[in-house]
Amino acid sequence: MIGLQLIAVFSALAGLVYGNKESLSEKDNQICSGMYSKADWGGKVDPYIALSFKELRDTEGLSVVIFDFKDYQHLGVSASDGEKYYICDQKAIDLGLCNSTSENQYLVTETLYDPDTQENKTLSAPITSFYQTSEGKWDSKYPIRSTGYYCVVAYSQDETAKFSATVNFRNAFGQLPAAEINKLPLYGLLAIFYVVAMALYSFAFWKHKHELLPLQKYLLAFFVFLTAEQIFIWAYYDLKNEKGDTAGTKVYMVFVSMLSSGKISFSLFLLLVIAFGYGVVYPKLNKKLMRRCQALAVVNFALSVAYLIQNYLTNPETTSLLPLITLLPLMISVALFYFLIMRSLSRILRYLQEQRQVVKLKMYRRLLATISISLLVLVAGLVVSSFVFLGMNSIEMIEQHWRTRFFFVDFWPSLVYYFVFVTVAFFWRPTDTSYMLACSQQLPTDPENVADFDLDDLHSLEEHTSQIDDDLNFSDDETPADENRHDSHPQKTST
Repeated sequence: MIGLQLIAVFSALAGLVYGNKESLSEKDNQICSGMYSKADWGGKVDPYIALSFKELRDTEGLSVVIFDFKDYQHLGVSASDGEKYYICDQKAIDLGLCNSTSENQYLVTETLYDPDTQENKTLSAPITSFYQTSEGKWDSKYPIRSTGYYCVVAYSQDETAKFSATVNFRNAFGQLPAAEINKLPLYGLLAIFYVVAMALYSFAFWKHKHELLPLQKYLLAFFVFLTAEQIFIWAYYDLKNEKGDTAGTKVYMVFVSMLSSGKISFSLFLLLVIAFGYGVVYPKLNKKLMRRCQALAVVNFALSVAYLIQNYLTNPETTSLLPLITLLPLMISVALFYFLIMRSLSRILRYLQEQRQVVKLKMYRRLLATISISLLVLVAGLVVSSFVFLGMNSIEMIEQHWRTRFFFVDFWPSLVYYFVFVTVAFFWRPTDTSYMLACSQQLPTDPENVADFDLDDLHSLEEHTSQIDDDLNFSDDETPADENRHDSHPQKTST
């Protein structure tokens, strides 16, 4: 029975610790977390693991063990009859596996023979075991001398035992779990990247302030939003590192979740209106079309906030299907966005190809290439990480996964998003000719001669706008051409 209890910890290690303090109970009697040594990641205190027992009922006491996961094979002692004993009970004492001074503690084999290397394996870190008989703090602390993935297991021989305890995985740098500490400098660096990119875009915006497109104003406002969001995310991890997982940090996390939802929704909205030709092919879109795009973005934002908050409040190890209530509608809204974006891009590329608008066609081809490359990079990152983990055995993956998981799950997509957005903003940055391109129709030319433009080609404008309306099932009499007919005077110019 004790062997099954111990093995259960190894099958439950996929869920990493998401806070500095975690709870032990009779229902969940094992918990693990990555820990950095002070030499590997400095700080103000020496790292340690401490326990505080809040409840201890219907049992004489608890057998507790603290160990580095890579040493799990050292737990237990094999008897001459071939059976392995994990607890120093009366039978183990009678067999001479331990003495009465270690009664009710976990048994440890200091040295093991490894048949693969044909060498003896010793402990990489001390294994500490004790027997807790009363409520209150454990009168000692487990010091962390080397970086590793440390586990705490509590076991009672009484099946009716009721207990609860708090395990404090205290790292030298502060209250953040070791699996999240890398996010603090990396998100700070990413915030600096956004500040630099925003400054460069703002300079171009100021330099051409009399030749601006509405789309370029959207991009600058979104640049400010993204920069602020990255600073808030960095501040969240800094606050959590200083204060821990308090009620205030949870409220702040909800706020950051709303910012992240806004980023996702507005990004999809921008891509959609650009795919419809807003700011490049047409000065403005049909009013109803724009309202439909905005409404879709608002719905996606609401669903994103609901999902992120529910996901944050849900136990990461739960098997409940309740999160699907918000996840499925969110996936449907994102899929609808991507369907409309790709459909509109293909239509506008075909339209520009037919009209031989080679300059604008080149811009939209660059946009399509950027989106495609970003998807390939994300998939490549997933494939590479999968091959890396598949190349490890299960023990190595458990030992090392906590150090790199944050990068592939969280930071890598954020980094790819940064480069994609900066690339798109660079394509649509304010220039000396961007306003002329947006408000003009290039005369059909050969690719070698792309400098002639025909301003306000109303027929082509009306024809393609009707195609845009069909994308979202519109039946509106007002078109971009109708709105601008009063000041449209067909003429030709050349540059």
